[in-house]
Amino acid sequence: MVTACVASAEPYVRPQLPERQARPNILIIMTDDQGYSDVGYNGNPVLQTPRIDALAQSGVVFDQFYAQPVCSPSRAALLTGRHAMRLGILDTEGGNAILAPEEVTIAEALQTGGYRTGMFGKWHLGDNAPARPQDQGFERVLTHVGGMIGMPYNPPQGRSYFDPILIEDGVDRRFEGYAPDIFTDAAIDFMVETARDGTAPFFAFLSLNTPHHPLTVPDAFADPYRARGLSEETARYYGMITNIDHNVGRVMDALDAVDSLDETIIVFVGDNGTSSLHRQSDLWEAGLRGRKTDVYENGIRVPMILRLPEPTAAVGVRSQVGAVEDLMPTLLELADVPTDVEFDGVSLATVTSTPDAELPARDLFFQFHRGNEPVPYRNIAVRRGDYKLVQPVGRGREAFAPEAARFELYNLAEDPRETTNLAAEQPDRVRALIAAYDDWLAEARADAPGQQVTWIGDDRQPLVTLSRQDWIGAGLADGENGYYALEVRATGRYRLTFRWSELLNATHPVTIQIGDRTVRREILSSEMEARIEDIHLAAGPLRLQAWVTIDGRDSGFEFIEIEKLDD
Repeated sequence: MVTACVASAEPYVRPQLPERQARPNILIIMTDDQGYSDVGYNGNPVLQTPRIDALAQSGVVFDQFYAQPVCSPSRAALLTGRHAMRLGILDTEGGNAILAPEEVTIAEALQTGGYRTGMFGKWHLGDNAPARPQDQGFERVLTHVGGMIGMPYNPPQGRSYFDPILIEDGVDRRFEGYAPDIFTDAAIDFMVETARDGTAPFFAFLSLNTPHHPLTVPDAFADPYRARGLSEETARYYGMITNIDHNVGRVMDALDAVDSLDETIIVFVGDNGTSSLHRQSDLWEAGLRGRKTDVYENGIRVPMILRLPEPTAAVGVRSQVGAVEDLMPTLLELADVPTDVEFDGVSLATVTSTPDAELPARDLFFQFHRGNEPVPYRNIAVRRGDYKLVQPVGRGREAFAPEAARFELYNLAEDPRETTNLAAEQPDRVRALIAAYDDWLAEARADAPGQQVTWIGDDRQPLVTLSRQDWIGAGLADGENGYYALEVRATGRYRLTFRWSELLNATHPVTIQIGDRTVRREILSSEMEARIEDIHLAAGPLRLQAWVTIDGRDSGFEFIEIEKLDD
């Protein structure tokens, strides 16, 4: 495991900016399920991304850049410079996608350096205090709950990409329009306002929630691909990416209009490979193997562009291997903001100005599967130099035993498509990479903070809404029944409301377990909620679980609202 402060192989000299601003603005644009092959500049023969391509031509393209196989781990690594496994973020649900409050995010580091900070779009690292964006260094926030729009954890009347219900600085609000456009509007407003004020640089994290399923996009963006005879699914997917391209252009134009484009570092990056839900064969994949959730190349290799301020901006393609955990140390070095965080990532700053600069030797580790604890060898990859160890079995909820591991070895310099397994020919190399993984996993597990909790009774969030996104031990569908790990921040009286989004066809029993207490209620067919009006809760940890029994099957409530009452 490589740990480093903001350092790189050679010293980086930050370009001199105009006198009116001492430090560069920083904009990160992260997209959701847009892999290496899902941009025009990487050779996609169908997809039209002219503004992203222009951004690539004016910046540094990292051709071998990696994320984790799914979104929450990648986002956590980007925001902290540390590997998601070290943060205890293994999954995207089940209480395993909550960022610990003690972690220092890039937003917090930049705030210390005098930056204004804003986050717009998908967060997916905790919906409640102390894990919300505004708890992690962002002063301006517009986001949606959970990992996507259109799921049981979204507000029932706001489960569409059109006219969604979003959370603006902690308050639910319905917006008009298409969600990615709304997030882009908010990011532009924040950046333009800060630029015009002129007293501080900005850090904006525009985290677009597309092209993640459901494939919902205005027809104007999908129609050109329908006209080319592509399947409806691919036309929508590519249409969503073309909408992303449109919004990248809007951002660039807005920054240019306030003379801030050449004072701004811009990062464009994907959070994982091409969507695994896409079933059509007419999707272009650059010849790479796998999809999102896989540890093959098309599951973890992503587009990454780094555009530096003029007039000394570097351009061109870089072949050095990078990863999302490198972005925080890179950007802090470029902005000359010190930190004492011990990173897993390394700074790529010198690579921008020195194309043949060597990075510190290191291994990159990838792992994803469902569950509460990392299982050795389950859906893992290790990259060292040109070689990559892969064990692709076990990414879902199926049973997996470490002794069932099926190790594969590829030389990516000669075989980027991962078609020729060299494991039998090079057993010593396989053993060495397995040993490196064993050491890394032991270290990461020792550092992981353990199960994260949701705070209730805290002044920063008087009303807490729990959803299936963060319950533990269950999936998201009806018929699942998870529990919540809470911390009561203040002893006192509380109101608990248990909500169901649809009318039931009969009266059903409700069971509520609050710590060691069990409360029973009934929910009538004409009702959509059950309530405990006034209950005393003592400060400290609390386990909460509540369900309605329908036809003999226990199904957890979609939402639980918890409000502290005045004493």
